[in-house]
Amino acid sequence: MPLRRFRNRGFTLVELVVSITLLAILATAAVPMLRLPMSAYMDAALRSDLRSEMDTAAAKLRDDLAQAMPNSVRVQQVGGRWYLEYLQVRAYGRYRSGPAPGLQSCPATCSVPLNNDVLEFACSESCFTTLGPLQGSAPVAGADYVVVNPLGPGVPGGDPYAGGATTPPGSVKTRLQGVAAVGSDSRITIAPYQFATPSASRQFYIVAMPVTYECNPATQRLTRYWGYSIAAVQPAAFGAAVNNAPLATVVSTCRFAYTPTGALGRGGVVSMWLRFTRQSTGMGFSESVESLAEFSVKEPA
Repeated sequence: MPLRRFRNRGFTLVELVVSITLLAILATAAVPMLRLPMSAYMDAALRSDLRSEMDTAAAKLRDDLAQAMPNSVRVQQVGGRWYLEYLQVRAYGRYRSGPAPGLQSCPATCSVPLNNDVLEFACSESCFTTLGPLQGSAPVAGADYVVVNPLGPGVPGGDPYAGGATTPPGSVKTRLQGVAAVGSDSRITIAPYQFATPSASRQFYIVAMPVTYECNPATQRLTRYWGYSIAAVQPAAFGAAVNNAPLATVVSTCRFAYTPTGALGRGGVVSMWLRFTRQSTGMGFSESVESLAEFSVKEPA
């Protein structure tokens, strides 16, 4: 048999160039197809994160407004910033409007016999008792305020912010001096004050402090402020000593509104419109979510 010689044969340069070109064409066509599912996933994940942040901020505001005193909400816009302020209720109850059975718990302050424990509006009152126990948490004597018949910011004779931290004539608040249990009721002592008008429901509130929500699209922050004094004019600036906590850092647009509702404005609805926007990392796009939420502020049952 004749001896045949075999030699190894590799790719030629032309074949190699053609192969690389074909691979490049396939890759160019395949990359967008692979990018679409990845972009969709990143897009959905980003929307989910934004929605979670928005739900957290809305839940915090809803929980806070559940403790807001009716007719204490005020809203203002300063430049591009929005401010929502309210007075936080620590406790509440109903005051006695008729003589209490048995011995009187409070000293006599007015001339009406047996009305020691009644919250009277014809004199400078310093003590009254409740019908049943106080609801809420333990009041802080010397710091909290007793508020009767608030009618709303700017309402003459019913503005809970009138006088700021002081209690001028015609205000609806005075300092709480002490709380003591009297059987199933509570004895409330206050800085002597003559309240202007009674509440139709005989409801009174023990107010702890004001709280403000500031929404600033320029810094993309939604911030909660607390631990500052009541001011007659709604504040739009807070010092470094005021407690604050950021609730969101991706706010691109926001708006607050308050609409009084009910007879004599015994409640209202807070509307909050937010848009959260965040830029994706390395993907070259941004994602936004919007929400319009409404929260009721009402007198306790």
